[in-house]
Amino acid sequence: MSLRLKPGGRTPGIPMSGMAVPDIGRAGAPGPNGQPRLLVFASLYCADCIELFPRLAQASAALPEYRLMLVVAGDPGDVREMSDYFKWTFPVFPVNARDMHDVLGVRIYPLAIFELGDGKVARAAAVHDEAEIGRLAEGLLMKGGEKYGLRMPDELHA
Repeated sequence: MSLRLKPGGRTPGIPMSGMAVPDIGRAGAPGPNGQPRLLVFASLYCADCIELFPRLAQASAALPEYRLMLVVAGDPGDVREMSDYFKWTFPVFPVNARDMHDVLGVRIYPLAIFELGDGKVARAAAVHDEAEIGRLAEGLLMKGGEKYGLRMPDELHA
């Protein structure tokens, strides 16, 4: 399922700040380790995801303070072939489409989640290009971390 949202709109199924991120360890991905991450969930069966794939390298380069990790629902061979085609340097983890929905709880594609290394959602939204990913990242500013480029949601500032 893919959704186009109005600016500022909130959609059921999008994790809220403070919630636990989906357990991507089930896809063979490492868990939170204190390093800020950008988790992108997509599907080979989603037209909006297919349009996003060529733009992910730009999104990753524009946000070097976050480690991009892509979780893709689809055949593992097809996912590897796509990763090779785009020459992605970030990790890509294929999962079964049913597991994406039933195990990881992801029901909206493409979904981007910013996580600050603690396993909790900092910000999340359905995204369709690198500009939307960039806008999602805007406003994430970590106390004392500005000089390192680390960011955190305003609502987490005390």
